[in-house]
Amino acid sequence: MKAARAIIISLILGILFGWLIRNVIQPNQTATASLLEYLGMASDIFIKLIKMIVAPLIFASLTLGVINIGDNAKGLGVLFARVLGLFLISSICSLFIGWFIIDLFKPGLSMTEVGKSLLEAGTTAGGKFDSSSISLSHFVKETIPDNVVNAFAGNHIIQIVIFSLFFGFALTKIDAKGRDAIRDVLDGIMHAMFAICHSVMKLVPIAVFASISNVIIKNGFGVLYTYLVFILEYYLALIIVWFAIYLLSLKVVGRKINQLISALIPPLSLSFATSSSEVAYPAVFEELENYGVREKISSFVLPMGYSFNMIGSMVYFSFAIIFITQVFGIDIAFTDKLYIFFMLLVTSKGIAGVPRASIMVISSAVTAFHFPAASVLLLLPIDAFADMGRSATNVYANAVMTTFIDKWHKD
Repeated sequence: MKAARAIIISLILGILFGWLIRNVIQPNQTATASLLEYLGMASDIFIKLIKMIVAPLIFASLTLGVINIGDNAKGLGVLFARVLGLFLISSICSLFIGWFIIDLFKPGLSMTEVGKSLLEAGTTAGGKFDSSSISLSHFVKETIPDNVVNAFAGNHIIQIVIFSLFFGFALTKIDAKGRDAIRDVLDGIMHAMFAICHSVMKLVPIAVFASISNVIIKNGFGVLYTYLVFILEYYLALIIVWFAIYLLSLKVVGRKINQLISALIPPLSLSFATSSSEVAYPAVFEELENYGVREKISSFVLPMGYSFNMIGSMVYFSFAIIFITQVFGIDIAFTDKLYIFFMLLVTSKGIAGVPRASIMVISSAVTAFHFPAASVLLLLPIDAFADMGRSATNVYANAVMTTFIDKWHKD
C-alpha cells in the first residue's frame, strides 16, 4: 500500500511540476531542453535497470516452471492436464478481450503527437520501430538461437524463452540428482533477480515523476484525458471478464457460487487495495475450504493459478501492447499480433509473482519486437491504477476456476 501511495503522490507531483514548467515558469528553450534531458536520463536509468534483469529472470523462472510441470505431470496426469488446459484457454480468451476493447476505442490515437515527440527527442534507447522485426520470415529466423551466449548478450527475449523451454525439458530427462542440483542453482538465480527487482522497483516513483513531467512539459494536459480513458476502458474489459467467468460458473457450479463470491469480498478488497494477489492467498484458500472444495484440489490448483492463470494481467498485456502501437503509429498485421501475444503468454508464465510483473513482461516484448523503449514510460504513470484491478481479477478468476476443477475432477 505504501508503494502504491508513493507512486500516486509522485504522479500528482509530476503533473504539477510539468504544468508549472510549461505554463508558469516558462524557461527559455535551452533551459527547457536541459531539464527534459535530465528527466529523460532518470527514465533511461530505470528502463536499463529493468532490462538488465529480465533475461536472467525469464531463463531461471521459466526453466524451473518447466521442471516443476514435468514433475507434476508424471504424478497427477488427468488433473494436471485439465488445470493447464483451463488456464491456457482462459489466458488466451483474456488476451483477446483486451485486444477487442482497446482496438474498438483506440485511445492511443489521441497521443500520436506524444509518440512523435518521444521518438524525435531520442532520449531513450530503442530508436524507431522496424516493421521487419515481426514479419513472418524474420520471426521464424530469429526464434531459434544459434548461439545462446549471443541471445543473452543481445537481450533477445524470444530466443531466451525458446532456450529455456528446451533446457527445462532436457532437465526433466536426466537423473534426479543432477536435475535437483541445477534446480537449486536456478532457484538461487531467480531469487537473486527477485531481490534486484525489489530494489529497482523502489525507483518507480522517481521514474513516474520523470516520465509524466516530461510528457506534460512537451504536450500539456491533454494526455491526462487519454490516460483516464485508457483506465476506464481497461476496467470495462475487466468487468466483461468477471461477468464471463460468473456466467460460466453458473453453468458449471450453479447458483451456489454466489456464496463463494460473497465470502471472497474481503480478500478481493485486500488485493485491490494493496495491488497484490499474493496477500489474499491465505484467505482465498480458507474460503475455498469453507465452500467445500477438496483440499487436494485447492492445494494444487490455486498455487498453479497464481503462476499460470493471471487473467487480469493478460487483459492488460494486450491492452498495453495495442496502446503502444496506436501511440507510435505502428501498423501490425493480424498474424504479427498473434506472434506478440504468444510471446506475452509464454513470458508471463515465467515471471508471474514478481512485483510490478506487468512492466517486466511488457519490457520484454518491447525489447523483443524492437518497439521504442519509451513505450514502457508511457505506461508507468497509470500502471499503479491498472495493477489494482488486475490483482483483484487474478484472485477472483483463480478462486472461481478452482471450483470448476473440483466439480470436473472426480477421484
